[in-house]
Amino acid sequence: MENYKYLKDESYYIERYDRGTVEECRYWVKSGVSKDWGEMKDDDKENKTAKLKNQLKVTIVAPTMLYVIKGQRYADKNRTIAEWMNLDRQKDAKLDNAQEPKNIFCSNCSSIMTVMDKHFLMDWDKKEDEVVFMFECPMCQKRKGIWEDGREWKLKVKCEKCKGESIKESATKNGTIITTVYLCQSCGHKKEDVWDFDKKLEPEKPDPNFAKDRKEFCLSNEEGEKYVEGMARIKHFEEMMKEFGKKEEVKKKIADIKKLNIAELTKILNQAIEKEGYMKLEFSKPEIARDIIINFTAQDSKPDRVEYDSIHNLKKIFKTNLEKTNWRLMSDGVYYKLGILSGRLRGYENDEDLLKLKEKNGSNINF
Repeated sequence: MENYKYLKDESYYIERYDRGTVEECRYWVKSGVSKDWGEMKDDDKENKTAKLKNQLKVTIVAPTMLYVIKGQRYADKNRTIAEWMNLDRQKDAKLDNAQEPKNIFCSNCSSIMTVMDKHFLMDWDKKEDEVVFMFECPMCQKRKGIWEDGREWKLKVKCEKCKGESIKESATKNGTIITTVYLCQSCGHKKEDVWDFDKKLEPEKPDPNFAKDRKEFCLSNEEGEKYVEGMARIKHFEEMMKEFGKKEEVKKKIADIKKLNIAELTKILNQAIEKEGYMKLEFSKPEIARDIIINFTAQDSKPDRVEYDSIHNLKKIFKTNLEKTNWRLMSDGVYYKLGILSGRLRGYENDEDLLKLKEKNGSNINF
């Protein structure tokens, strides 16, 4: 038994792909914009407008679309051919490694049947291609197919007349000619299929224009790479514009947030705390990374204010005055010792961080 080989030379797949390219481009050219504008009168403005529109389609739109089709076919060519070859390579491996079912008996005369060949068929139970072995009885020439796992292959035939599935099948062989009769058990309709193994299939008619159209529609490596590079530049530009659009949208959303520098921050907080009985707000040297973190200290000028009230009131001042700015009191809070209050502030500069800050609705969450 000689196994059928699915994997072909690479040239077979190249031609197969190019034929697909030619057919797709031919279809576009055939169904594309017509160059026949018809006769028009000089005073027919509507026809003049239609002519201009159609001329635009013919001279710009149609050629551009055809170029895109040719270019995209080139861009997908190597990947598609590699996928085809890999699929056929896997089929050959699966076919070579398929295990022949043993002890298959003829349903007609109970003789041991022998394998004629094996190939792939769609196994509708598993919804995928599986290997089926074709057996023949050496005594009565009856045949049947057996899946690799031992199940018998059954050809599901429907009656042409009543669409019933209760079909009785019988086959006779006369030399190289096999006649199969299908008899519907429901309506009695009978159909015959005759197959001659010696009959040669009619060769496929050659395509006289394929070579010419292949040269026209299948881009060369130089032409194809120009298309690929051009599309890469367009894609890069689109991504840049998309990113620019996102940044502009973020800027719009955070437009009402005041971005304060240290001097502005100091002025606003000093004015606010002094009204509430605090003084001498001082900042340490800032830690500068993605954000800015600074330690602060302040003095409570009201000696009768208890620790809890002093801390709570200062935090409230900070929250109220920083709510619409790029600064926040950090989550470790405010500490109090002998009338000295201390803590840390974080300043945000990055637009994305400011948007998160706004979405947190001004809470003191350190993200």
